[in-house]
Amino acid sequence: MYRMTCLLALLLLAGCGESVKAGRGVPVSGKLTLGGTPLADADVLFTNDTFVGFGKTDAEGNYRLVQGALPGQNRVSLSKYEGGKAPTPTGAPAGDGMDAGQMAAAQMGWGNEKKQTGPKQLVPADYADPATTKLTYEVSAEGSSGVDFNL
Repeated sequence: MYRMTCLLALLLLAGCGESVKAGRGVPVSGKLTLGGTPLADADVLFTNDTFVGFGKTDAEGNYRLVQGALPGQNRVSLSKYEGGKAPTPTGAPAGDGMDAGQMAAAQMGWGNEKKQTGPKQLVPADYADPATTKLTYEVSAEGSSGVDFNL
């Protein structure tokens, strides 16, 4: 009986508390466009000193942060890459007689006469890096919808 009473008390207490639980933010959603065109399959990050909220845009550029964002000022970074993985070095199939260090150097273009190219960032650099982004947004305590960005 004592165990049942303790368990019931713990369950009741678990439902009480702040609207923002540890490790979970408030809802944030919006739309991302580039030059007026929806940007599909782009990453959206809302970052503050203790929490990162992540979302991905759909075909229409709409996003919803999976764990939300913490209320208050957040840095917003957006990224979308085109072109996939780094190419295989010229003249050699992936891993053909190379150790991991040689493969990495070859993918960076060291020792190759042809310049290797990797994925291309479609979002302007001012917004793509979480550490240096120029975008910020003040998230309300209740959450925010219609948080749209037209780059």
